[in-house]
Amino acid sequence: MALSASVAHAQITPALEAARDAMEAGEADRARAMFTALTRSASLREAATAVYYLAVMADEGLEFRRALAGYQDFIARDPGSRFAARAQARVDDLLHHAEGDFAPLVALERVRRNEQSANSLAGIQRLDREMATFPAGAVRAEAQLLVGEAYLNRLQRPRDAARVLHILAGDTSAAQEVRSLAAERLVQARTLMGEERVAAQEITALRVDPEVQRDAEVLARRSLLRDIAWATLAVTAAAGVTSLLRAARAKRMHEVLRVWKRPLPLAQIAVLTLGGGALAKAYDEHEVSPFLLLGAGALAVYLAATAWNVVGSNRVALRVGRALVCMLAALAVSFLTMHTLDTMMLEGINL
Repeated sequence: MALSASVAHAQITPALEAARDAMEAGEADRARAMFTALTRSASLREAATAVYYLAVMADEGLEFRRALAGYQDFIARDPGSRFAARAQARVDDLLHHAEGDFAPLVALERVRRNEQSANSLAGIQRLDREMATFPAGAVRAEAQLLVGEAYLNRLQRPRDAARVLHILAGDTSAAQEVRSLAAERLVQARTLMGEERVAAQEITALRVDPEVQRDAEVLARRSLLRDIAWATLAVTAAAGVTSLLRAARAKRMHEVLRVWKRPLPLAQIAVLTLGGGALAKAYDEHEVSPFLLLGAGALAVYLAATAWNVVGSNRVALRVGRALVCMLAALAVSFLTMHTLDTMMLEGINL
């Protein structure tokens, strides 16, 4: 360990240290001149290290072609340097992003390294337009992912996000893991727009990660059930309101009120709400709000159903029909409660 430390210390000479201090102080021109002078040093290691720092400065200045050549020159000069592994990793990364003679990478990094551009609509839209001209490769895929996620999260433009992410998820020249991530984000964008079933269709056609496809199908199924649930509750509510109006006109509201006051159904709803919430809180530290909402919805369905039954026809077929609609309404309340407050409960019943 002492030998390694002494070697590392010896690699940074006072002249290199002075040049590095100038670089870190933001005096780029002065630092570059000092490193350039040191490349002619009699010490091979000092000269090689100066070449390395010139490559780093070129890299930071988005001069990627010069940076690549500098890293390669440094490795050839001093392959045993403590900076060699770092330089080789950067060489490999630059070669992987070299399409278009580094012009696409420059455009991407101008946004990625600038927080203001990365978080502004103007900066993201500019990159969005530029990347349409990028050749296929890693840079285009990374640019599309950056733009798509910016539209989705920071800029709150899910439709623009869906457009970009759909293209990326279907780009067979992009890495599979990048395509799968784009597909996940595409599902999120569609969900924000209430287009879960569109997302499921798109993901199926794109043939991406099966797990992403399963998640999209689950969300699409929930979307369909949500629409059915709201429709069922709308029918039940309309029937309840209409029944109350009919009862009022027929002077039968006292019958409705008498039915509403029956203690057993009210007690059952109270047990469902308060009892279920208390048990969930006591044994699983679960929030009681889903149970309260479920109880309120169940009470509303009960009131509508009983009013409907009082003024409705006594024919068997119609009584059975009313019972089925109200049963579905109770299930709709349960589903919407879980969908709104705790989707983990839906997962527990494979919904």
